[in-house]
Amino acid sequence: MDQSFILFADLQLGRDNGHLIFRYPNLMFSGGVSSSLIVGLYKLLVPVSPENINWHIRIFAMTSYLGSSFLLIRQLISATALRLLALTIIATSGFQFIQPSSEIFAGSLLIMFLFSVSVRWPFWISSLLLAMFGLAKVEFIVASLVLAFFWWLWERRRGHPHALWALVLTVVWLGLMLLPCLFVEGANLQRFDRSMGSFLPTYVELFMPHQFSPSGLSIDDITRQLKAGEFREAHSFLQFVIQHPGLYVNYLGLSALKGLPYFVHSLKFMLIPMACVLYAKPQHGRPLLLLLLIAALFTLVPTWMLSYVRIRYLVKLFPVFTILAISGCEELGPSRPWVNLVVWASGIGTIFWQLIYFNDIWAKSHFL
Repeated sequence: MDQSFILFADLQLGRDNGHLIFRYPNLMFSGGVSSSLIVGLYKLLVPVSPENINWHIRIFAMTSYLGSSFLLIRQLISATALRLLALTIIATSGFQFIQPSSEIFAGSLLIMFLFSVSVRWPFWISSLLLAMFGLAKVEFIVASLVLAFFWWLWERRRGHPHALWALVLTVVWLGLMLLPCLFVEGANLQRFDRSMGSFLPTYVELFMPHQFSPSGLSIDDITRQLKAGEFREAHSFLQFVIQHPGLYVNYLGLSALKGLPYFVHSLKFMLIPMACVLYAKPQHGRPLLLLLLIAALFTLVPTWMLSYVRIRYLVKLFPVFTILAISGCEELGPSRPWVNLVVWASGIGTIFWQLIYFNDIWAKSHFL
């Protein structure tokens, strides 16, 4: 399954029949480049058996997820009570257990990027974090480039004399980490395209319950029938869209409705304080809110085009969403006292909601 990328991540040099072997991560696989690099480096530094590597990486991913969230909480939230509230909300979500761990690493990298630009770390560090976020999954590359563009504009507005380096260094890091992938795997990335393999089973899953005469076949069986029958000429996702635009529009509508409950179940009552923040528009966190919106838009829309939005796809956004909602309410509190009541009621309600489903999140961490 998707978590299996940790078994194949390997940065060791070896020889086979006199030929040098180097298994650089493949961008198209579930671990992407950056998550596989993190796992591969971990294997080089920490001796661990194949039987235990999954637990090692899951614990490491959880630690990075919660640790980076703690850093951003300390940076953006001043009141100790609100800091504890934010950290408790994130910890009780159970999202730190979600698999594949590449989703957790992606969230940690996004959090650390926002933290680094908040404390004004050197551009080469922040841009590296952003590039690694972009290479956590193939569909995040566009998001990282758009984030880099708006980061550049933000730094220029802050008066930084070398603001353009924010964008330039991000592109350089992306290129440097992609070049070995192209060298090892070849430049023809189309042969690694998994879009149709992801799209068609989801298409069948969404439409099967609406059949008046159920066939009794499994999703895999029906998928194979469609590949051999009605959709035999659609060898890629793009071909399917071009050949069957009407069916694809129907799919997008059903996919949006299917994903809506997962969206609400992921963000829960924290949607309420975030709505207050977006309505009142506090000044301090506006650039970070814009960066969060960009990250959400350019990572969730590609997912929606191929699949419905599941809980795992919102994991990377949840800590930043929670922290910015509470931080914004803290800024609004002195002028709007009712906001304090809203954030505490929503936060406590979210914690109770999460505790009810905490065991389910842990037990079903690979299927959410």
